[in-house]
Amino acid sequence: MPPRIPRQHHPRLHTRPAGVVRATVVAPAAALVLRLAVLGGLLAAVAVPRAHAAPAEEASDRDLQTREAEHARLSDEMERLSQRQIWEGVDKTFRKLVRLEVKLTEKDYLTGAFAARELGRVLQVRERLQEAARIHGTREIVDWLWDIDNHYGRVELVSVPARSSTLEAKVMPFDPNQRKAVEHAMRSVQDDGLFVGMLPKGEYTFSGQPFTVEAGIDVRIEVSPRMRRQGIIEPVYVRPDRPGMPQTSSTEPQPPEPAPSGSPEK
Repeated sequence: MPPRIPRQHHPRLHTRPAGVVRATVVAPAAALVLRLAVLGGLLAAVAVPRAHAAPAEEASDRDLQTREAEHARLSDEMERLSQRQIWEGVDKTFRKLVRLEVKLTEKDYLTGAFAARELGRVLQVRERLQEAARIHGTREIVDWLWDIDNHYGRVELVSVPARSSTLEAKVMPFDPNQRKAVEHAMRSVQDDGLFVGMLPKGEYTFSGQPFTVEAGIDVRIEVSPRMRRQGIIEPVYVRPDRPGMPQTSSTEPQPPEPAPSGSPEK
């Protein structure tokens, strides 16, 4: 009877250590594959925002191109309306241009200023001329601004309640543009009991309260039961609009002096 061979020395069991060796060789390869897979996932995650960034930029470019195309269309429309002297249409189209939030041209602002002048809206004329002057301050624009600043004053008229409000000029101006400005203010007061804008120099009456418009002077009149109860005959507040202009007396209580430099305003 052959001698019994211990189990740990049996020749058929020598294949298991080889299997173990192969397992230790395969394990690093699997780890490498796993690392590559993780790295690939990270790269894909980083690439996703970049893939989305390009369409966003393209959408922004398309939006700008669309607005620029609309700008060109509205500018042409405004020019055609001005040639036909449809000034309300010109002014409405100009407001659409402003809402586009694109860079307007000097011509756009000038056309808008002409429309506002024909409608008697002098304050808007001045604002649009100032924008045109920032682009190209021609002699025409500078002279036009000078004329407004030397022949008009800022006026704010408020009537509470709005009904039965009236604005009268002691003498209607002969200049057609100044006359349009007065007529526009009269319509605004009659319709809304309110006018905020510019009027030619002269004497006026607002719902029974007389006042005078001077160049470079701001005038504010409030006609209301509260003001009348205070016994104020002429509730007119006038303040200098430019340095060096004289202070006109007023029967309305004056506002407090501005806070000293460095102190917070109350």
